[in-house]
Amino acid sequence: MGKVKHVVKRTGAVVPFNADRISNAIYRAAVAVGGRDKEKAESLAKQVIDIIDEKYNENDKPHIEEIQDIVEKVLI
Repeated sequence: MGKVKHVVKRTGAVVPFNADRISNAIYRAAVAVGGRDKEKAESLAKQVIDIIDEKYNENDKPHIEEIQDIVEKVLI
């Protein structure tokens, strides 16, 4: 688990950070285009979490859209 403990959802609600959600979202995106590599999705999610840990500290609450931007950059 990374340093960030909470995130802000689009609704404004503050919820616990769940790294598995990133991995699952990446995997679902891969499946949508014909992929099925869960290990690759987990590897990419780890890269995303590493970037989040570099950018934010444990007291920060990044907005989910900021995390989405990081995921998109890693995928590109």
